[in-house]
Amino acid sequence: MERVAALVFTFFRCRRLLPALLLLLAVACGKEEENVNPYDAVNYNPGGSTDSVPDPASITGLHKNIFFPKCANPGCHDGTFEPDFRTVQSTFSTLVYMGVNKRTLDSLKFFSYRVIPGDESNSFLLERLLTTTSDYMPSNGIRLPASDINHIRQWIQQGCPDVNGDLPQKPDLLPNIIGYIAFNTSLVRIDTIRQGGVSYMPFLAPANASFYLPLLALDTADGTSATDPANFTVHEIRWSLDRNNFSGAQVINATWFSPLPYGVWQVLVNTTQWSPGTTVYFRVYMNDGLHALPAEFPRNQTMDFYKTYFAFLVQ
Repeated sequence: MERVAALVFTFFRCRRLLPALLLLLAVACGKEEENVNPYDAVNYNPGGSTDSVPDPASITGLHKNIFFPKCANPGCHDGTFEPDFRTVQSTFSTLVYMGVNKRTLDSLKFFSYRVIPGDESNSFLLERLLTTTSDYMPSNGIRLPASDINHIRQWIQQGCPDVNGDLPQKPDLLPNIIGYIAFNTSLVRIDTIRQGGVSYMPFLAPANASFYLPLLALDTADGTSATDPANFTVHEIRWSLDRNNFSGAQVINATWFSPLPYGVWQVLVNTTQWSPGTTVYFRVYMNDGLHALPAEFPRNQTMDFYKTYFAFLVQ
């Protein structure tokens, strides 16, 4: 009984002391909260001027006034796909000297980069903003005003300075594989006739016949040819019946063909080796002689619709 009484006495005594203990705890916590968090001083600014009214023709001004409010919409250039307009830095890095495989709807002009410093006419960004076709941006139907376009032009004309005002360095990239066309021996295009009438499906190639397959690849670092495509050290095409497996694929070297207005590498394909109903996938490999490995397109990481576009169905 004495032990029980001692426990009860201790319990009630602790209850009397509880307010004091809580007060001490609060004071102790208050002292801890006064400690300085070392991470509070870290600047997490994604880049760009802190000026609330930046130069409208700077990359910071373009991001603040155009790319972020008008283009970084949900499901668009908000990181869903490039160019990525979420921050100033992502805007710059996914625009300047960013390689693309693009052509106008009439196929009269090819573009190798989204933005080339000092070169408006070969910057695909301006093509998308200015085109009178249905291929324009922004895709919501609201055209950018002339003032916005002029600010983008000024930035490009100034050489596309970054957030620090430094001009970007011209890259030495691998050749840019633009695409291909196909002709039968009567010089009639056959790559426009696609399986099921779907534009990205394999084109229909005649069985037990031959056709020409010209391959267009450029080596452009600044809108002009860094290496003449005629001097590429690797210029080949490989065949496979599996769109994701080109190990041990058949390799054919292309020959240089120079019709006006530009030259292309070309192969003559004979379909007798494949039975009707066979889908043949192909990949293009080019090297300018300045890189350890050639450019490859499409690659395993490339979206599937490109893989089926670079294919033909024998029938």
